[in-house]
Amino acid sequence: MEQILVSRLDAAKALSISVRNLDYMIAQGKIPARKLGKRTLIPRVALEKFARSPETAGNGGGQ
Repeated sequence: MEQILVSRLDAAKALSISVRNLDYMIAQGKIPARKLGKRTLIPRVALEKFARSPETAGNGGGQ
């Protein structure tokens, strides 16, 4: 079964960005996240949607 929610580290790796940059985008509301206990998890579908959005095109994927 494919994961529905992924860790911050796995999400950052999937987007080729740092965890710090991912946290910044979560804080800005660009990527939704769910808090389960002490863990912050990101819906896989949200990562796919973010990666395909025109907003991310041409940003260089920098960290």
